[in-house]
Amino acid sequence: MSSTFDCSRSVESRSSRVIAQLPSAHYLLALGVLLLPLHLGAQGEGGRSAKETPQGTLTGQVVTEGGIPIAQARIRIVGGTPLVLSGRDGRFTLSAIRAGDQVLEVRLLGYRAFDQLISVVAGQTLDVHVTLVAAPIPLKAVEIKGSPALRPVLEGFEHRRARGNGHFFNQAEIARMQPRVFTDVLRRVPGVILQPAAGSFGSNEMVRMNRATGITGARNCPVLFYINGMPFQVTADLSINQYVAPEDVVAIEVYSGSSQIPPEFSANLLNARCGVIVIWTKVGEDTEGPPPAA
Repeated sequence: MSSTFDCSRSVESRSSRVIAQLPSAHYLLALGVLLLPLHLGAQGEGGRSAKETPQGTLTGQVVTEGGIPIAQARIRIVGGTPLVLSGRDGRFTLSAIRAGDQVLEVRLLGYRAFDQLISVVAGQTLDVHVTLVAAPIPLKAVEIKGSPALRPVLEGFEHRRARGNGHFFNQAEIARMQPRVFTDVLRRVPGVILQPAAGSFGSNEMVRMNRATGITGARNCPVLFYINGMPFQVTADLSINQYVAPEDVVAIEVYSGSSQIPPEFSANLLNARCGVIVIWTKVGEDTEGPPPAA
């Protein structure tokens, strides 16, 4: 009795078992999706590690030659870190500086430029001391043009002079007369009478003016003086020359009658009826004096 072995069925059966043991295509695809980011991440970390540059930190203080802290100085590493400003205490910090030799640059208006070669060590902090030397900035000359302003006392003097009432002398005009005494200036004023008189200090000259008295004609009487805006009484035995020297006078105003006297000098009108002489001296040239009449 013979038996027959079906080889084809046996081979087919073994092949089916082998195929059944192999992973499916879907399984392999899912596994690849999970492993790919890990692989790429490992490559990225390796790339970054290869590109990282050793870095250090720089700190310091900016001061003057006298040791005074300087604020707002501009500090940077040439070709490297962004610019920073020193604080009120002069301190500053520069981070993430590439290790190796670098050039520290410090600038501030009014001081000489500061440049220094420094050596930065990776992972370490370097502290520096910066001293700035003052360098004054040359400026172009400024020329101011204009007319010199009048002193306050002379503003009123010129205003009254422009009205034309009275006789007026400024400092330059008085100097051209070369007066020996004050009354030498008054000799040039019509109506002024210089009357010789004996006094405690020898011969004096009393200043008087003619005054109309109606039908009786005219007679002379003493004038009223103002010195630096204030009434000034001259005693009977002294002359105005004992009180005022011509070199001390900056302006003179002479009014020969009450009709000419400005309001600012007519407060004592009864005493001024024979005329008023206003004297401005160097002592009073910084005072305001009476205001000009409107």
